[in-house]
Amino acid sequence: MSGKIAVLKGGWSPEREISLLSGKEIAKKFMSLGYEVAEIDVIKDLRFITNALYEANPDYIYVALHGIGGEDGVIQGLLEIFGKPYSHSGVLGSAVAFDKSVCKIIAQSCGILVPDGFEISKNDFKTLQYNDYPFVIKPCSNGSSIGVFVIHNEEELLKVQTNEWEFGNEIIVEKFIPGREFTIMIIDGVARGSLEVVPKHEFFDYASKYDDGGAYHVHKHGIPRDVTDMAHRAAEKIYKACRCSGVSRADFRYDGENMYFLEINSQPGMTEVSLCPDIASSSSISFEEMNCFWMRKKQGE
Repeated sequence: MSGKIAVLKGGWSPEREISLLSGKEIAKKFMSLGYEVAEIDVIKDLRFITNALYEANPDYIYVALHGIGGEDGVIQGLLEIFGKPYSHSGVLGSAVAFDKSVCKIIAQSCGILVPDGFEISKNDFKTLQYNDYPFVIKPCSNGSSIGVFVIHNEEELLKVQTNEWEFGNEIIVEKFIPGREFTIMIIDGVARGSLEVVPKHEFFDYASKYDDGGAYHVHKHGIPRDVTDMAHRAAEKIYKACRCSGVSRADFRYDGENMYFLEINSQPGMTEVSLCPDIASSSSISFEEMNCFWMRKKQGE
C-alpha cells in the first residue's frame, strides 16, 4: 500500500474523547496496512486546521471527528475548499444526517415508520406540559446519545426542565418505543449487515455505547427475516435520500411488530466496542472495504 492519510480526530464537541479513541484505532489500522499516517488533533481554530493539513500534505483525509463541527457538514465544507478526497459523507449528507428532526422528515417522506413526536425550542421546552409517558427528549443535533432522556413521569420532566439545557437550541420530543435496539451498517448505499444491541440500561445511552460491558452485540437475534429485510431496505432508502456516502449506520427500535427508524449516523464510531467494526467482522468485510470509499471513488471503481 502507498499514500499518506491524514486522520482528523478530537474536535471541540462533547464527543471529543470518543473521537480521539476512534482516530487512534483508525490510524493504527491504516499504518498496519502500510499507509503513512498523520494524526491531527483538531481544535476550533481555522488557522491551526489549515496549517496542519498543508503541513501533512495528505493524499486522503479520514474524518474521525464526531458531533458538532465534525459530522455536521462544518469540517466537510473546509475540506471541500482544501480539495483533497475525504472519507464519509459530504457537506449536505453530513448536515442532513446530523439533524435528527430533518432526517425524520426525510424518512417519513420515504414511507418509513418513525416514532410520533415534535420539535420544540429549548426556551419553550422550559414550560412544556406533556404527559404521554414514557417519552424521549433529545437534541436535534448531537451524537453518542448525549442529552437523551427517557421521561417516565412529571418529576423526571421537571428535573430536566429545571437544569440548563446545554445540547443545542432545538429539542425533539417523541414517543418512547419499548422493545429492542437494532442497527444496520450501510456501505456505498447497500445494507451489509446488522445486529441487535442489548444495553444494560433502558436504552442505548452513552455509557452503554462506550463502557466496557455496557452492551451486548447479538448477531443471531431471532428477529423475523421479513422484518429485518424491511429494515435493511429502509436503511438503504434513508442513506440515499440523505445523500450519505461511504459507511453509515442506521438505528431502529423494534416493538415486536414494527421497526421504527430513529436516526442515521454518517460517521459511525470505530472504537474497539463500536458497532460497525463488529458488524464488519461478523460479515467478513475488511477494514479497507468498510473505510476506503473515497479511495474507490477516486480510482473509479
